[in-house]
Amino acid sequence: MFKQFFEAEDIAEQLKSVSAEEGEQAASYFEEENYDVIGFRENGEVTGYLEKGNVADMADLKASAVPFRVSDLLTRNTELLDTLEHLGKQPHLFIINKSEVDCIITLADVQKPAVRMLFFGVVTMFENRLAELIHHTYPDDFWTDALKEHRVVKARDLYEKLRARNQETNLIACTQFADKTEILLSDAVLLEQHTGLSKTKADELFSRIRRLRDDLAHAQSLADWFENYDPVGMIRQLQEIIRRIDRTLGR
Repeated sequence: MFKQFFEAEDIAEQLKSVSAEEGEQAASYFEEENYDVIGFRENGEVTGYLEKGNVADMADLKASAVPFRVSDLLTRNTELLDTLEHLGKQPHLFIINKSEVDCIITLADVQKPAVRMLFFGVVTMFENRLAELIHHTYPDDFWTDALKEHRVVKARDLYEKLRARNQETNLIACTQFADKTEILLSDAVLLEQHTGLSKTKADELFSRIRRLRDDLAHAQSLADWFENYDPVGMIRQLQEIIRRIDRTLGR
């Protein structure tokens, strides 16, 4: 269901590297090109890395080189969501390609289009599936009782406009994201079956997802999300809800 459209290489950058004798080049990377991390080469292979501010002596780079740990390394085709999960545990990751380390991923890379498209895609899929679930559960549109009257009126107005243009749709498709989640929250059985969360926890999740979607739609920075929240965990929760909905819909 969730095809692997994006991978680690979609947000990776080429790793600049130096050998033990290239202290001047290392200084240039750090000071002039503003790199925070560069690779360290031995015998032509990148075996570790150097961090800006942690190099004691530019004439002795080897003494400050940090050897790679297994947890530092990913393959280029690692699923992007898994990559972001690993990145939440450490400030940078390195891509190993055909036994050579040649790329780096840092927290700055979470701003890239692939991350935004992945998150927005899952949120959109969730909203679409939720609309299908509601239509399946309430084929006569009795779900309108869960919304305030002005929200129903707004949905009906849009529905009539689309119908006038001969655009095939249904009423639930004309509601907003918050309307759909409000309907789910109002049905205790449906909520438990498809989220496994209490109403309070589900409301908190949906509120954060709505804010995340708004930030994605308006190209806002994702830094605060990765620093103070768990966007990867939120997206994984949505994926699980989608799976449960699909089982109900017989997919």
